Amino acid sequence: MDIFDWIEQELKPKVCNSVEFIYDDMDSQSGHSLPIIYQPFEADNRMHWRERGSIFDYLFSIDGKKLLDFGPGDGWPSLLVAPFVDEIVGVEGSPRRVKVCRENAKRLGISNATFSCVMPGTPLPFQDKSFDGVMAANSVEETPDPKATLSELFRVLRPGGRLRIAYDALERYKNGKEKDTWLCQINDHKCRLILFDRLIDQERVRQYGITLAMPQQEVIKIFSKDVNSISFDMLTVPLLEKVRSAVMDARFCSLAHPSGKAMVSWLKDIGFREAIASHSGGEFAVMLFDQLSESNRPKDISSVDAMLRPLVRIVVKMAAPISIDPMITAIK
Repeated sequence: MDIFDWIEQELKPKVCNSVEFIYDDMDSQSGHSLPIIYQPFEADNRMHWRERGSIFDYLFSIDGKKLLDFGPGDGWPSLLVAPFVDEIVGVEGSPRRVKVCRENAKRLGISNATFSCVMPGTPLPFQDKSFDGVMAANSVEETPDPKATLSELFRVLRPGGRLRIAYDALERYKNGKEKDTWLCQINDHKCRLILFDRLIDQERVRQYGITLAMPQQEVIKIFSKDVNSISFDMLTVPLLEKVRSAVMDARFCSLAHPSGKAMVSWLKDIGFREAIASHSGGEFAVMLFDQLSESNRPKDISSVDAMLRPLVRIVVKMAAPISIDPMITAIK
């Protein structure tokens, strides 16, 4: 029997949105990995360069004094962009994520970033033309109707305002990652096994979540004794039967994941006068890190910023082929 069929027949998963599926159960959406928010910035850390490049990407792509962050998660990029602007408002679909964002802002002493909860698919609680710019980091595709979400972001942008979007297009998962797994730790005694069924031609992802009353490492040992993670090809119905007594609940969430081509087309239909695919400041920062020898890399955050800022300012204006899954800037 197909694994997805077994879950449907035996576990009868509850249909839910992305918030109910996972985000409201996560203590940290980033796994407490974000530099500055959770960890000191490390100039010799490749991923910290990516994060810094991404922050400047948003800053230089949208500009403006009052910004909206649509889906900040743990407070990213809001809390790192906040020192450079007058005001940032973050909206999250998950009450728990809002609580985390507020706690992180308070701990970091950031007073010009506020966060509120707006359920996925519902109108934003702002007047027309309220914001100079909007940041959306892999969040539009987590809503029930991404095109309607983009229309709402258009509404709250002032004329001439810019929307900068990072998105998870499905082309990157071709040839082997169409079906995938992720084991998410919820707490020391509970985890959620998530199965992805990526329907690339349909630009849609079906997600099944099985909550288990077991520690994460114990689940890994059942499915594989030799590695520290679980891949889809390790899953079998007999192994799922083996953990069935620990199943607390099962969930199902289906989400549209538009391609870059579809996203650009939608943005123009909605009324944006331009929709431009361009290169990512975060990806550029990683490539620059790789090209620099250890002795030539800056040694602290201020020196890294001094190197990245003028270069990212140029990179985000460079057009990129839509086929490579770039960032998108839309101008109202």
